[in-house]
Parts: sequence; structure tokens; C-alpha cells
Amino acid sequence: MKKGLIILLFCLGLLGLSARFWQFGKIPVSLYWDEAAIGLDARSLLTTGKDLNGQSWLQPIFISYGDYKAPGYIWLTTLLGKFLSVSELTVRLPSLLASLGVAWLLFKWLGSFVAISYLIMPWSIHFSRIGFESHLSLFWLVLAVYLVIRKKLIFAGLAVILGIYTYVSLRFLAPCLFIITFLLYSRTKFKQFIIGLALIGLSIIILVKSPYYAASQQYRLSNDNLITSTERKPERLKKFLINYSAYFDPQFLLISGDPNLRHHSGFGGELLLVQGILLLAGLVALLNYQRKETWLILSWLFLSPIVAALVNETPHASRAIYLLVPLAWLIGLGWSRFKHLSALIIGLLLLINLSVYLHDYFVHYPDRSALAWIKPYKDAALQSYDKYPVYINPKFYKPELYFAYYRNDLSLLKPNDKFYYYLPAICPQEAICLNY
Repeated sequence: MKKGLIILLFCLGLLGLSARFWQFGKIPVSLYWDEAAIGLDARSLLTTGKDLNGQSWLQPIFISYGDYKAPGYIWLTTLLGKFLSVSELTVRLPSLLASLGVAWLLFKWLGSFVAISYLIMPWSIHFSRIGFESHLSLFWLVLAVYLVIRKKLIFAGLAVILGIYTYVSLRFLAPCLFIITFLLYSRTKFKQFIIGLALIGLSIIILVKSPYYAASQQYRLSNDNLITSTERKPERLKKFLINYSAYFDPQFLLISGDPNLRHHSGFGGELLLVQGILLLAGLVALLNYQRKETWLILSWLFLSPIVAALVNETPHASRAIYLLVPLAWLIGLGWSRFKHLSALIIGLLLLINLSVYLHDYFVHYPDRSALAWIKPYKDAALQSYDKYPVYINPKFYKPELYFAYYRNDLSLLKPNDKFYYYLPAICPQEAICLNY
């Protein structure tokens, strides 16, 4: 690799890293419900030794605010909070660390083109800055695959378990990739494979045996999905294929991305537009690229959206987060096939494309997404009040999470004489009514 290209790769990588650290903890402009609940459970564990519902830290499912979370992200936030205190930055820090970990593993495994492609991908940048469990689970999945390739299958099995206990939906994809990677790279380590697989199976049994597992499944299946749908099988299959194909639609990948402003900035696609050219080049390069990682990455690519496609809210960038790795690999492969001058020109175009995206993200996205991140509740919670009671419109759902989190008072989660999380028909005299 020539010096000019090395310098350009370094600049792109540095910009991708800077995009993760600049204004971290301040943009996005507020925590979402899930993030606030994670922070509250972490504070509760640190101050009382119990979670918000009075349960031990050592449990496979946290009730949280009724959404039944896997424990992994809460555990890590609690650990970080012990040293840094629980803040917006601390709640989102596990996701940032996960992003850096994935980039490092990709660099060691697949090289600089793939690692840089991942670092500058808007999809990757966005999720590295928000505290979503799915993104942390991506790190555990990449670590598991990497460890199987290195023939450390028992440790890989433990990484799979940590992934499942961070984001329960990973219990399908992670074991599949564990088995596929073993068959491709580590068949001589059969004993380790059986032990690793047994540990994964045992962890899933413990999860299923949790007293909250049935309720957690009922909560997750309460949305519009194909599992509980009463439609005929042919109709469900048709919808599944439509949902599945949405994750490979150029409109989603390159033009508009996920319409949810918590999952995407609302500017461009999940990939940089220039990366679309490299993605096509990578697919063409596959025709003459007969290596083990080809079959692994293709398996990863086609398996990743299956669980996400079972829910009719598509495309959903968080549920399909595992596509990041095979897409980065294909983009990196395509880029590496260009000769020096062409690769240099593409690198410059990527630098311009990334700069435009980051300008929009840091200048325009905060205002555009304020409502998506429920900033009105954060502002109301941080406000000083000279009289009580205060009535809050529950229009945006669960205002008590924001008041308890931002006022650092767990008692505000319960009925109290200061804040009422509803609006009366007529606002009482001497009271404050916050309507949105």
C-alpha cells in the first residue's frame, strides 16, 4: 500500500473516531426511555444493591420499567457508574466502547480497508453514540466469531452468552454463526466446540427458566409481528420476504435509511453514498474470492435480517445492527480491489461524503431529532420550580423515568406530592401544568 493511500486511510479513520468522541453524551440531545431506565437501574444497584424492582443484580432478565431488559448493558453501566457516576455519558459509554472494540477486531481479522469502512459508516457512527443494547451485543458477536477463528471456542461460547444476555434476540444468530465459524475454521477443536455449545445451551435454558421470561416474550410479541399474526401462512411468508428484502433495498442503505430519528440522523442512508459503489465492487469481487471468510460473511449477511424481518416495523436499523459487519467487509473488499490512484480518488470522495454527513449530524440533527429523543421531558425535569404540585402531560410516555433520572431521585418513579404524571381536566390554582 502506497504512502498517499495510507495517509488518507489514517485521516478517514481519525475522522471516524472523532465523530464518535465529539460532543459525546450531548448529541443526541436527550436520553430515550430505554437509556433512562438503564441509568436508573444502574443507580439503584449502586445505591441500594437492588434494581428498581427490588431484585438482585444477578438475574437473567430485569423487569426495568416493564419492558424486561437483558442484564448485560445494565451490568456494564453499573460498573462504569461505580467509577464515573451515572450520567448521560456513562449510559452511552458501553456503546462507544463496543464500537471501538468492533473496529479493532475487524482490523486484526480483515484488515484496514474493512475497519475504516466500518468506522466511517453512518450506521456505525450513529449507534456508537447511543445506549442501545443491540449495538453492545454486536461487539460480543464479533468477539465470539473472532475467538472461534483463533480456535478459542470455550471463550467464544462465553462471548456468545454475553451477547445473548445483552440483547435476547441474538439467541438465534449467535449460535448459528458459532457453528458455521467452527465448521469453516476450527473443526479440529471438536471437544472445545461441544463445551462451548453446551455452555450456550445452558445459558439459554437459564434465560427461559427466568420467572419473567414469559412476560418478556409477551411484551416483545405485543407489537405488529408475523409470529402472532392470524394471517394465513402464504400471506405471512409474503410479508416476511418483503420485510427481509427491505434491509437490502438501496433506498434504505444509501438514500433515506431508517425513518426513525432515534435510529438514524435523517440525512442520507445507513451507508455513505460513495460506499454504495464499493459495495457493488465488493459483490463483483466475490466471484473470484474463494476463501473461508467468503462463506462466513455471506452466511452472516443473509442470516442477520431474519429476526428483524419477523416484525412488520421495517426497516429497523437497531434490530438489523448485525448487518454492519458483512457490509463493511464487502465495502472494504471492493475498495481494496481498486488500483492505487482509483483507491485514492475514492478515499477523497469518501472524505467529502463523510464530512457532509457529519456537518448535518452535529449542526442540524440535534434540533431535527429533539422530539424523537423526548427532549421536552428532559427540559421539564431539569427546570427549577418555585411551587408544587407539577402536572405533566404523559403524551410522550413515561415522564416519571425522566424526572427520576434527571433530578437524580428514584422516589419520583412512584406516586409523590410534587410531580403528577397526568393532566387534570382543569389545572388547579397554585399548581403548574405542563402541556405539550
